[in-house]
Amino acid sequence: MATTTKKTTKTETTKVAKTPAKTATKKAAKATGEGITLIIAEKPSVAADLVKVLGAKSFKKNNGYYESDTTIVSHAIGHLVTIADPKDIDERYKAWDMKTLPMLPEKFPLVATPATKSQLSIVGKLIKRKDVTTIVNACDAGREGELIFFYILDYVLKGKFTGKTIKRLWMQSMTPAAIKDAFEHLRTAEEMENLKDAALCRSEADWLVGMNGSRGLTAYNSSMGGFQITPCGRVQTPTLAIIVKREEDRQQFKPEKFWTVEADFDNDGNAYQGKWFTANKEDGKDRVKQIFDGKKAEEILAKCKGKPGKIEETTAPSQQKCGQLYDLTTLQREANNRFGFSAKTTLSIAQALYERHKATTYPRTDSRCLPEDYVPTVKATLGRIEGPLQKFALEALDNSYVKRTPKVFDNTKISDHFAIIPTGVSPKGLTEAEEKIYTMICQRFIAVFFPPAQYLNTTRVTTVEGETFITEGKILVDPGFKAVYGKDSDEESNIPKLKGDTAKTLDIRANEDFTKPPAHYTESTLLSMMESAGKLVEDDELRDAMKERGLGTPATRAAIIEKLVSDKYVVRDGKEMIPTAKAFDLIKVLSAMNCEALTSPELTGEWEYKMDLISKGKESRENFMKGIVDMTKNMVKNIKGFKEENTTGEAKFSPVNGKKVFETVSRYTTEDGIVIRKMIGGKHLSDEEIVELLTKRKIGPLPGFRSKRGAEFTAVLIINDQNKIEFKFEEKPEEIEIGEKVGKSPIDNTDVFETLTGYVSQSYIDKKPSGLNLPKVLLGKEIPMEAIQKLLAGEKTELIKGFRSNKTRRLFDAYLTLEKGKLKFDFPPREFKPRRFFKKSAAKSEG
Repeated sequence: MATTTKKTTKTETTKVAKTPAKTATKKAAKATGEGITLIIAEKPSVAADLVKVLGAKSFKKNNGYYESDTTIVSHAIGHLVTIADPKDIDERYKAWDMKTLPMLPEKFPLVATPATKSQLSIVGKLIKRKDVTTIVNACDAGREGELIFFYILDYVLKGKFTGKTIKRLWMQSMTPAAIKDAFEHLRTAEEMENLKDAALCRSEADWLVGMNGSRGLTAYNSSMGGFQITPCGRVQTPTLAIIVKREEDRQQFKPEKFWTVEADFDNDGNAYQGKWFTANKEDGKDRVKQIFDGKKAEEILAKCKGKPGKIEETTAPSQQKCGQLYDLTTLQREANNRFGFSAKTTLSIAQALYERHKATTYPRTDSRCLPEDYVPTVKATLGRIEGPLQKFALEALDNSYVKRTPKVFDNTKISDHFAIIPTGVSPKGLTEAEEKIYTMICQRFIAVFFPPAQYLNTTRVTTVEGETFITEGKILVDPGFKAVYGKDSDEESNIPKLKGDTAKTLDIRANEDFTKPPAHYTESTLLSMMESAGKLVEDDELRDAMKERGLGTPATRAAIIEKLVSDKYVVRDGKEMIPTAKAFDLIKVLSAMNCEALTSPELTGEWEYKMDLISKGKESRENFMKGIVDMTKNMVKNIKGFKEENTTGEAKFSPVNGKKVFETVSRYTTEDGIVIRKMIGGKHLSDEEIVELLTKRKIGPLPGFRSKRGAEFTAVLIINDQNKIEFKFEEKPEEIEIGEKVGKSPIDNTDVFETLTGYVSQSYIDKKPSGLNLPKVLLGKEIPMEAIQKLLAGEKTELIKGFRSNKTRRLFDAYLTLEKGKLKFDFPPREFKPRRFFKKSAAKSEG
């Protein structure tokens, strides 16, 4: 447990572990004086666990609580009480009217959560009992647990806490020993005052920004007709702003063609492959393998084809260390990468492992270290690990791997919680998903003490006619910590041993490719971004330095992501998180309104940082809330004063067809009344596409549109006779407008014509069984006209890059063929893999 728990004195605690159950109950109950002690847990299952530790036989189970002669144990069900909705605070707020903003209540009235009113009634009666003199907060050990408990007491006692002594049970894990230890170190209300203040700041700041922002934006959007509810939030909207910015970068990205040159070499019967490179002229260290001049690539081919080469080879050792222990965010990121689990799923599993199975410690932590006095506990826990990982745990003990290093044991990097580790309890009946997360936690807990993995890196440079080709490989000499993850020293190099220092160039080729846009966010990279307030930092040390100014907390980030999905601002597409048109509209308008409070990740990260300072007593609640109120006033002022027509200007590509085109933050409008939104069906239209649409009154088919449910689709956009934009999909034979003739059908030799969405034969138009119908866009990739003509001639197309699998969402390259009127993929041969030659290392790890 964190060293901060040592502040309490022995006179305030009770040695539960050394007393019979009934005596433990009495001492827990009378820690601060006479009377009955009421313990309030966050969930029913935790209440039941506390009763078991305190002595189940002495308790009688009632409706919603357990009671003994000296102690009552009851529970919440999450938040039983919350801040009231605006309409319940003031009659004026019943209408979502811009005139009532900003809403700045002097006090924040509390109301019962409707779904759990019955349990609140039970807990309320217990709190009010005159014989209850001590109330112990046994909610989850964190800011939100503090809020849940305080709101219940404040609601029931109406702010009058006289006559009741408040204590805090701070549990790092749910094992009986940990619970008993927590009872021995009950914290006082005074010790928890700063954390309570931080919890209240979080709740009230979210209410002020979220309620005023959502109502202001809803009123603005609804002024154009209807009731368009527009939810936003202090953390979720800046997070969304970053997702939208990434998507804009992707859509504005212009792929640039480049080539890589590869050669196959022979060194006296040993084949290997090399890739052309040149050293970066600025520092000579970075290797540049991309060639952006096609002529240069051709020159290298002509220059080196069939020529001999001179070989230079260097071999050097390297090592890889195990990462630190898990905090919640790192656990969520790795679970998303390895298993595709959402952040919400991983948190739920980690909570179950902690709460129900007692197998791991408290999960909602931002620390990756353990207390400096925890070495004996670590050794004891390693000694209790069972199953396939047991031999590695025993190896760590037998070889004295566990040492008090700052990477693992560091009091300065622990607040109220330490890293997530196993408790030593062997869980039974885990689900497959729980087993995966539990294994991850155990593997990291063991591996962090193991020595680094040792590699032997080989770099071979083959010089042909002054051009250099690099071949790299490495051998895992000693697996070190990787043995815990199932990797041994049997890995082999893909570089055969040299026989002399010359080579023949067997083959040389130039591979054409294109630069790639920034990747979509996955939940893993999104969590990383949130942790570092908008700066994606993969390096652990750098990320740790920035994490105090992150978006949200480890405990809330999963809920923020889920809220973005449920509010239909983001859709999940496989692992990728894709912003919707609704998201673009919101962020564009907020940016135009200068609502920095709702768009700036750095600012929001700064507030989170200040709340952390409040919890440590280094910042006042009053100063923080004054800043939030001022910011809310400014946000509402900007929303009220915004008119989209004030952003009107002539588009940079105006005029089109002799008509001026005007642009606002969200749309284009022509002199003759055509209105085109910048985002249509979740897709951002480029300037060139807008011009084509206005010029031809149609464009496409275009991939990348998304339905309201998030499904991707391809369609043609047209401007109809009423000057409205509409989608056109695959046409029925009787509706087809044929265009240019492009060839003959290989099935029945009838003419093939271009249409709006594809290419069809005359027999298809005539509804004959032999009819041919080929799409212009396949799996998100446009098929070039020359490829269609090759298919009609019975030939295979050139290699087409960038198809996206509907099943895996991964990109792939393929040739196309036409067989019996159906398109077939013909995949290129796998990349050349030189034969492996190194013998398996004799120095195998015992693991």
